[in-house]
Formats: sequence, C-alpha cells, structure tokens
Amino acid sequence: MRSSAIVLLAGILAGCGPSATQKKLEQYFVDWLKNHGEKQVVVDSGGVGLAGNATRLKASIYGSKRHDGGHSVETEFRVKLPGGGEIVEFVAGMGDTHEAAIDDSLVNFTLSTYHVVYKCFLNDADPHQELKKLTIGGVERDVAFGDLFVRGGAGEKHNLGELQPAIEQAIAGLSLGDGPHWIKIVYGQANGEVIVVAATLDNGEENALTETVRQMNWPKSESFYMAKQFIVIK
Repeated sequence: MRSSAIVLLAGILAGCGPSATQKKLEQYFVDWLKNHGEKQVVVDSGGVGLAGNATRLKASIYGSKRHDGGHSVETEFRVKLPGGGEIVEFVAGMGDTHEAAIDDSLVNFTLSTYHVVYKCFLNDADPHQELKKLTIGGVERDVAFGDLFVRGGAGEKHNLGELQPAIEQAIAGLSLGDGPHWIKIVYGQANGEVIVVAATLDNGEENALTETVRQMNWPKSESFYMAKQFIVIK
C-alpha cells in the first residue's frame, strides 16, 4: 500500500509542472536579456538563451533557511556553455521573507556575474562589460573581470579596487589549457578576523590561488564585510 501511494504521489508531482519559484527564476533570465535589447530570447528544455546560440541559463533554489531576523537562501545558477562545459555558481541571498531572499540572490548574481557571462558567451558586442588583455602562463588571453561585489558597510568604506592588480597578477600565474575558464574569488572578514577565503577554477577548489588571495592586502576591519569577484578567461 505504501509503495503504491508513493508511486501515485510521484505521478501527481510530475504533472504539476514548474513551481512558481522556478517560473520566477526563469522569467528573471528572460527579462534581463530583453532589458538588454535582445529580441530573440528562447526558453527550452536546456534553459533560457538566445536563438542561434547554444548557451543556456538555469537556476534553482539549492537551500533555504528561516532564522531570527529573516530568511536566507542559496540559489544554484548553471550556465551551459556552447563547448559543452557548465558554469555552476551558488549565490546567497538574504531578506525579511523567503521571496525577498530569492530576490537578493538574483541581485547578487546580476551585479557580480551576469554581465561577465553575457559578454563572454551570449553577446560579445555588449558595451557594459570590458575585456582585458592579460598574459596568463605566457599566452595572451581576453579576460572579463566582474565588478568586485561587496556586502557589509565596512567593505564600502575601503577601496577594494586597489586589490585588482594583485588579483590580476595571481591569475597571470595560472597554468591553463585552451578554451574558456572561470574563476570565483570570495573573501570575508568580521571582528577583525578572516571568516572565509575561497577561490575556485572551473567549479573546483583552487588551493594555491586561495592561499594567494588570503595573503593579499585586504583592509582590516572590526565590522563585517564580504567581497566576491567572478572572472571569465576566454
């Protein structure tokens, strides 16, 4: 009897179609592309993209939590690339409600990652994101550096942009193969102590780069701040 009930429930859920949250996340990609002048936005089984371009964007809620003072969510973003690779990024959001926390994670992705992905894989004519020539492992590559996205008032008091040359130098020392690569750097501090340092390369932990980021001249502060930068190497 129990197994029959499980089968019946699975059938009901399969027939329900996408949840309201899933539709919201899908519409976020659609609206953003249209607001950037794209006329041929497509939605298919692979996700959201542009006609004639194999890149597809998807997002889902990976986790959520209710706590004193509000809600937090972790949204999983996936970008399927034309060459077969896939960018996977987990982005946090916070808010008074579950919906507000989702919206906050979308703002996070928009300000730190979306323009980089758009320029490198969807519209290379986008004027909002620049590509910089950088010699990496002896080879000149085009690199898109996303804005250094900062949370916390302490971070806003300091010019974290001064760390950009050090970040570029660290990336120049990597050994990379042909094709696109992507890097995510996260640094956080609270009460004058480091709370998180992480650098990933192509979705995987990059220990040497993480240690280099740790040793950079991050400003000391008793208050909380967290910085994130997303980078694509073409």
